[in-house]
Amino acid sequence: MSDLEEAIEALRLAANGKNELTANTYFRWQLNTQHPSVAEILILFGSWQIALERAGIGHVRVAFTKSDIIEALRAAKEELEPFTSATYREWAQQHQAPSLTDIVHQFNSWQQALSEAEILKERVQEMERRIIESLLEAQETLPVLTSQTYTKWAVGKNRPTVATIARRYGSWSNALEIIGIDQPRKRWTEEEVLRVLQEAADELDVLTISHYQQFSMGRDVPSIGVITALFGSWSNAVMIVLNQRQS
Repeated sequence: MSDLEEAIEALRLAANGKNELTANTYFRWQLNTQHPSVAEILILFGSWQIALERAGIGHVRVAFTKSDIIEALRAAKEELEPFTSATYREWAQQHQAPSLTDIVHQFNSWQQALSEAEILKERVQEMERRIIESLLEAQETLPVLTSQTYTKWAVGKNRPTVATIARRYGSWSNALEIIGIDQPRKRWTEEEVLRVLQEAADELDVLTISHYQQFSMGRDVPSIGVITALFGSWSNAVMIVLNQRQS
């Protein structure tokens, strides 16, 4: 008899014909016997519930295949708005569909399941469509399309935010360039650039190029190229800002 067979036999003996068996009950039953311990059973089967299922004890969970789960996820996606793990959980209970536990058991994570069901891809495509349509509509409506004018225009319209657009395309400027929207050209003066750098210095722990690039996301501020063109280098611009703060 193999270790698995011996463990299954021990579980059935301990259950004594009943349809339930807790690890505690088995632990007390197994004491002073040669039957496998709770720890040994867990090592063999991975979990107490799986061990009981293999021994035919208790309610055996319906085994859903990956195909079953993908089909359920796609059906739920069509019905639910928003479609999240929380709304899916309620939907699954009502439709006797695979639970979140079943999904994680088969795919290791909720996100991986969505990926294999190609729902993540659909989400990305839907967000891109909304961004493109929103920016084109804003361009038609607004005299000048900047991150600030877009933010005011989008209020109350349930449109993608400037931050969402910047995350998707890397920056507000990149989004406009990729979509083919001409950006308004602004000639920055030294005073305006220094004022922006002062604002950045107030918000940031350290005024470096990488920190400034993060600060600039979604804002209508001068680029690194504009700053270096005006002051000769990034270091020169930062030195002037620091000197002004100390004086």
